[in-house]
Amino acid sequence: MSIGKLVVAVTGTPGVGKSLFARQLAGRVRGSTVIEINDIVKAKRLYSSRDRFGSMVVKIPALNTALNKAVRGSSGLVLVVGHLVPELRFSRRITVVLRLDLKTLIRRLRARGYPRGKINENVVSEALDYCGCGVEGTGTEVYEAESRREWKALMGYIISVYNGTRCPKPKRREIGKMGELLRLVKAGYSL
Repeated sequence: MSIGKLVVAVTGTPGVGKSLFARQLAGRVRGSTVIEINDIVKAKRLYSSRDRFGSMVVKIPALNTALNKAVRGSSGLVLVVGHLVPELRFSRRITVVLRLDLKTLIRRLRARGYPRGKINENVVSEALDYCGCGVEGTGTEVYEAESRREWKALMGYIISVYNGTRCPKPKRREIGKMGELLRLVKAGYSL
């Protein structure tokens, strides 16, 4: 028996696997809803311009309104996905911050065709844990996860919360990346 509605935010730097995580989790719970923040921004044209890298400059107040409406109109397990989660205010019980080693992140963003400046911006954001720091203090359970084993454990926990069954909370882990960034720079990676 489910608790009715459970809103979970999934955030992290572009390229860490947010959409994959959400799709896999939604595939395990019948009637789940995945709300991709970028889809709302594009569909409702909630941006004022594009930056020097071609990224949308989002109208955050308008996005807050549209996102809250989408969340209110959803039921079951509701997964709100996007790197803008730290900038938005919506009611949720759990926030998952996905992390990734910097070398893999660089490879993924290059494969997406990101320009070097945009890659560097995202590498620094990941190293500084921008998304994780941004969701602290939101009154939700916050979990950082990097490995597929951690993904699986979090999915199991979220499903147990949704189903109203007892399951121990996952251990909270803060994943540091500054040492990894320093090693990359020392090895010749230039920002």
